[in-house]
Amino acid sequence: MGKSTVQYFIIALIISMAFAYLMGWNQNGENHEEEAMRVAAENNQEEELIETEFEGIQLKRWTQDHTSYQIVVNIPMFGIEEIDNFFEEDAEQRVEHFIALIEHNGRVSESHPGVFYLTTDLYQSGEDLFSVVQSEETYTGGANFDQKSYVYLVDLKAEEFVDQSDLFDHPFAAQERFFELVEEGLRESEYYADYILEDELQKWLSQDEYDFSNVFIRNKNLVVKFDKYEVTSGVAGMPEIEVDLDEMKEFMNEEWIERIEAIEETSEEYFL
Repeated sequence: MGKSTVQYFIIALIISMAFAYLMGWNQNGENHEEEAMRVAAENNQEEELIETEFEGIQLKRWTQDHTSYQIVVNIPMFGIEEIDNFFEEDAEQRVEHFIALIEHNGRVSESHPGVFYLTTDLYQSGEDLFSVVQSEETYTGGANFDQKSYVYLVDLKAEEFVDQSDLFDHPFAAQERFFELVEEGLRESEYYADYILEDELQKWLSQDEYDFSNVFIRNKNLVVKFDKYEVTSGVAGMPEIEVDLDEMKEFMNEEWIERIEAIEETSEEYFL
């Protein structure tokens, strides 16, 4: 075989392989998340922006209906590119995971559709400081809905997220007192006291390094948000326990205390 013949053969082989790849050699290798993105693109999706009571802040809602599932997502839009992109990309990833899961499991149908709901509660927690509390509810087949929560603090002045542990000058010292107050609040609550899961509560209380990542600020209270089944039985949902700011001031950063106390008590804006 001559040199030019070999060159032509190699070129023809490369072209054939490329053509075969484009025609479907890679289809069997498509993973579930890629399939999820494809399925999402094929279904109608509606979006709208909803004004909130807070100037310059909107909620972006998008819905997607399929014969075997429904998706409803509400995310905050602060007009800060990096923060807005985070909430959009985070929601998209959660939806992709949900679709991939139901496509893989095959446990939902038109008569028993899957659901993905992501709601957002906004609280003005201080001067140019907002708490974002997201609740995720999903059904992918089986007997129960899954519920999770995600909590964020957004500093509009610095245009960045706030690590909740940075609210405290002495987070490790604050942990012991905070845990005492949270446990007291749970045991004295008329809503949650009867549903406490003792083993789970003790596991939560025995953490060595608590990062306060499930804490937000509402009406000058520190509020801890638990996931379903985290410390109580499912009937209690996702408990919220309030801790008076005054009880924790000795451990907190003075600047954050001033910013929290600079506003009047506010009401939440809530969307189902």
